Amino acid sequence: MIHIEVRKHGGKIVSLSASGHAEAADKGEDLICAAVSAILFGLGNAADEMSDMIGFEIAENQFRMYAGEPDSTAETILQTGYYQLKTVEESYSDFVEIKTLEV
Repeated sequence: MIHIEVRKHGGKIVSLSASGHAEAADKGEDLICAAVSAILFGLGNAADEMSDMIGFEIAENQFRMYAGEPDSTAETILQTGYYQLKTVEESYSDFVEIKTLEV
């Protein structure tokens, strides 16, 4: 299962992290993993190009984006990612789980 954690502070997303595998198909053929990976790497690219407020870390089976005090651009990027990932979770809840925490 892909586990996604969204942390909010004052109603704003301050971090978004993902780990694990969907294991919905063989390695290299798992479209759910591909969808989540495409969303996360797209967010990372947007953050890199559009916002100095967002940092991100990528390791094998792990992705994390964070913004201490998100400005409007950072908040838009993080919120967009959340909505995209939520759409995948709604369609494939056996393989993707999102947990939201207020910190």
